Amino acid sequence: MDLNRYHFTFDPRKKGLRKILGDLEADVMEAIWARGRATVHDVQEWLAAADRELAYTTVMTVMSRLADKGLLEKRKDGAAYVYVPAASKEEFTNRTVGTVLSELLDDFSAPVMSQFVELMGEQDEAAIEALAKAIEEKRRRADSDV
Repeated sequence: MDLNRYHFTFDPRKKGLRKILGDLEADVMEAIWARGRATVHDVQEWLAAADRELAYTTVMTVMSRLADKGLLEKRKDGAAYVYVPAASKEEFTNRTVGTVLSELLDDFSAPVMSQFVELMGEQDEAAIEALAKAIEEKRRRADSDV
């Protein structure tokens, strides 16, 4: 999955994937990640079961746009199209977070690092220890590459 093809906005006021995707896009992606692969009809039924009644054409349009953006792959299967995620939810989340952080670091390096350290200091000791281990591992890998 190439995130450069997907233009997203980041809205920190929203929860979860909705920070990155629109509400309906997030619901569609959740449905497809849950199933692994799905037709428009499958997603429409999944959304209806979650009390989100939508027209077939609305779901089809959103899924087609997600495919155009590179988040879904569209494959012909008989008379219907089957959509599969271009990346797992974890891969998508990791890549998106990496993109957001990279862009923030490019423009605001010192404040980003300062705020990150400050926020990590508010976490429990296990989170701080995990960060320290990650930094040490990164240093070890950098030293071995030299």
